[in-house]
Amino acid sequence: MKQLGTLVLPDSIQWIDRDEWSPVQQAALQTLSGRTVLFPRPTLKGRPITLVAVDGVTWLTDIEVAALLTMASQPGGTFSLIWESDPVRTVAFRHHTPPAASFQTIYPFSPQHVGEIKLTEI
Repeated sequence: MKQLGTLVLPDSIQWIDRDEWSPVQQAALQTLSGRTVLFPRPTLKGRPITLVAVDGVTWLTDIEVAALLTMASQPGGTFSLIWESDPVRTVAFRHHTPPAASFQTIYPFSPQHVGEIKLTEI
């Protein structure tokens, strides 16, 4: 099951950047002698989570889109994300990379939409 807050998401919705996050960040500095000094540190939170409804694979209904836009419009809102058998994650909409949620109808006046939901783990 895939669920954001109380909204059950379609099973076919995709998490497109799932394998692009690393639990380690590293800074590198060059010393005056030319030696490189590395400063690794763990990354505990901040994982980007981008969910996509792709045409021909997943369609979202008017009701689902309205619920997602309502969630995205809550300043400081946090939500639980259930993704299949993964541990439950606490997420917020990624407003620092707008738009945090964007949807398009699959054809004019259609009740079905495709689009993208940008979240970050907190």
